Amino acid sequence: MSLTATVTARRTSATIKVRQNISQMSPGEIDRFRAALTTMLGRRDDRGFQFFAGWHGVPFGICQHHVPLFLPWHRGYLYHFELALQDIDPAVTLPWWDWLTEPGVPAAYGDETVGGKPNVLFSMPIEPFGVAPDPDWPTQTSRDPGSSEPGQPAPIPPPLNGFEPEPDTNCEAWVTTAPSYTELTRRLEALHDNVHGWCGGTMRDISWAAYDPLFWAHHAMVDRLWRIWQHTHPGAGPPDALIDACMTFAKPPGMSPRSLSKVQDLGYEYAGFVSVAGGTD
Repeated sequence: MSLTATVTARRTSATIKVRQNISQMSPGEIDRFRAALTTMLGRRDDRGFQFFAGWHGVPFGICQHHVPLFLPWHRGYLYHFELALQDIDPAVTLPWWDWLTEPGVPAAYGDETVGGKPNVLFSMPIEPFGVAPDPDWPTQTSRDPGSSEPGQPAPIPPPLNGFEPEPDTNCEAWVTTAPSYTELTRRLEALHDNVHGWCGGTMRDISWAAYDPLFWAHHAMVDRLWRIWQHTHPGAGPPDALIDACMTFAKPPGMSPRSLSKVQDLGYEYAGFVSVAGGTD
């Protein structure tokens, strides 16, 4: 389903496209997403997968974590990445992984092969853009679900709604009832960190996490939960001192938290919110 709206950030009229739960997409939709990602992987310039993956860790290292810009920076990151996918196939959107209610890694990302061929959603090569590789760098993404680091508590496996951070409160309610943007960021980033830790392998390492296709589905879920919170907290956002901060990305457009505050202005919406996609909440 799609809706038409004026996209403020781009000053154009655009179709609002719907991001879906990867586990509820049809085989054909998943194949189409996989094909676009494969084509993107084959691009060896600043339109390619390796270029975008490198924004987060090696070699660009411009991501924002455990700071007030965590949510808007990653929303902008997903936006740039999704536009690159849509340059290949305009119908493709980034899917999300509902780790609140679904156990383990979604099936689309869990099979090493599909139709007798390597599954690009299972693993990707790591070939940082524009730099000579260090001999100690990994060359392929990997996961080790459920593992834990020495001396650290074991991460909680999905579905995270089985874990109650506060008495009688499940995780979704814990996030969506956060009383302020600052508290929302703290709660969401805590769940975000847990999922990265539970996945293990390169997903656990900030330097390499974005090279794993699962990273993008994970962060789309984080962005979706922020969207849900925004629906019940209209107008709430980062501190006034940061709302117009120009955040760093590796290619234009530069974006501020204000320009990223409404997903409809960016041309997308989440399944379940299409009825209000043209609204101002």
